[in-house]
Amino acid sequence: MILDTFQIDKSNGKRLDIYLAEKLHSISRSKIKTYIKGSSILVNGNKVKPGCILQKGDIVKVKIKDNFQNNIPIIPEKMKIDVLYEDNYVIAVNKPSGLVVHPGVKNNRGTLVNGLVYHFDRLSDINSDLSRGIVHRLDADTSGIILAAKTNEAHLWLSKQFKERTVKKTYVSITWGKWEEKNGVIEGWISKNGRYSKTNYSVDKQYQSFAKVLFYPVTGRTHQIRVHSSFIGNPIFGDEKYGGGVKKGKEYKPKLYKYFSNELGKFGRHALHAFSIEFELFKSGGKRIKLDAPIPEDFVDLEESLLGHES
Repeated sequence: MILDTFQIDKSNGKRLDIYLAEKLHSISRSKIKTYIKGSSILVNGNKVKPGCILQKGDIVKVKIKDNFQNNIPIIPEKMKIDVLYEDNYVIAVNKPSGLVVHPGVKNNRGTLVNGLVYHFDRLSDINSDLSRGIVHRLDADTSGIILAAKTNEAHLWLSKQFKERTVKKTYVSITWGKWEEKNGVIEGWISKNGRYSKTNYSVDKQYQSFAKVLFYPVTGRTHQIRVHSSFIGNPIFGDEKYGGGVKKGKEYKPKLYKYFSNELGKFGRHALHAFSIEFELFKSGGKRIKLDAPIPEDFVDLEESLLGHES
């Protein structure tokens, strides 16, 4: 149960859902919207919309029952964790494709959090037990670097860097088609009512029907790189959700379609890897560190197969 009351002491100008997302760190903005629509969050005693603009003097009352988080224990599970870096405050892990980051309604076991709880005595709990240590997330099928915090103080330190966009990330991908520009920026709103997002990119290698592309996200929205790549007309190979799956192969001749379908079947995921991350270490006097996660073998094999087919 979460019971809280906030009084707006000055002209705010913020949407209710955005304001609460900043105050209630353990709850996502999308979930906050659901609670607002369900009358678990009221403004001046009235039911309002998530987009309600807060004004000076408004009283926001929060009464949320979150039985799922209270009733599902985190089960420590022995699993191989590829630790790229560790100190007294921070852990950097090379997450394999297919590993879900934290437990949910349909998967309370076999997640990265289950493994972290088994291997590490201390993990932050600022985002609830279900997200022990987790500072940011990767999609289940996206491989690569993810950071975890051992203490709440370190967690807030890292979160602040993400919010202020001082964390530098590089993703490597295989995308469909030819890119019009070697380097560029993709920016805009993820959806009609979404949040502004921005991604820089550079084409590392351009093949006949594919490209190896590096992405440098400036913001950190859900599925941002996948959405941006699809928006520009070059969806990520294997990304069924955003137009990079089997249907994309039908745009090519039957012989190529058969080949592409076979490669999609063998690879079995979208070709996106969180390759590097650079951030400031906690209590280091400003020292920054850059970490790299080796490109997975299946990713390398995919690129070599595509190159061999088109050469």
